[in-house]
Amino acid sequence: MALIGLLVAWFSQRDAGKSPPVVQKDRVDKPVPERTSATFDFYLMAMTVHPAFCADGNSRRQECTGGNHRPLVIHGLWPERMEPRTYPHDCPAPALDLDPALAIELADLMPGMADGLHRHEWREHGGCSGLDDDEYYRHTLELARRVAGALGATLTTRAGGEATAGELRGIADLFSPGLGRTLTFHCRTLRGAQSRRPYLMEVRQCVDNDGPGGAPGTALACAVVKRRDQGCGASFLIAGKDAR
Repeated sequence: MALIGLLVAWFSQRDAGKSPPVVQKDRVDKPVPERTSATFDFYLMAMTVHPAFCADGNSRRQECTGGNHRPLVIHGLWPERMEPRTYPHDCPAPALDLDPALAIELADLMPGMADGLHRHEWREHGGCSGLDDDEYYRHTLELARRVAGALGATLTTRAGGEATAGELRGIADLFSPGLGRTLTFHCRTLRGAQSRRPYLMEVRQCVDNDGPGGAPGTALACAVVKRRDQGCGASFLIAGKDAR
């Protein structure tokens, strides 16, 4: 019995000097948001002509003083219904919590993030898509890069000049056949501008929500979903960084 007691004491002392076992914690994933019940028919991918936006009374905004020189930047990806001005908005959704790497990518094409545009767009539009915030902004980036790739160079070289919607559609078709008919152009005069002619302010693309889980999928001819150019007239001006 004495021998057994000595052995028990020896093993106890030996184990006492060991570090406690490491417990592997489960990886914490972002919670899956509840899908919204909003119904919609397609998306509009809205791209802002950034020099025109900054010249339109917004020159003091952080996004306009931060040195971004892209001609086209992200405004937002909007769930839309066939009937204009009936789009779903402000649907219940978790607060925006973007993957940090995605946020860096997004900032390059969405300088409005400096003024909170990404939070506004998620709150008003993204939460109605049925996608989580990372999915929503990854699709936004994919679409934005395509439109910017098609028209960005032309808007840069023609800055300070003019164009027509037909010309820009033709250039988009050279980039990708059929792309031009999926775009609409939106123009108006700039606040405080010397010229009363319209400037191109925004380019929008019509996209079906036939992707997985209601994500953007097939590009649509905008005429099919009752969307058309607005305010551009026969021709319009293209703003440069010194537009006024």
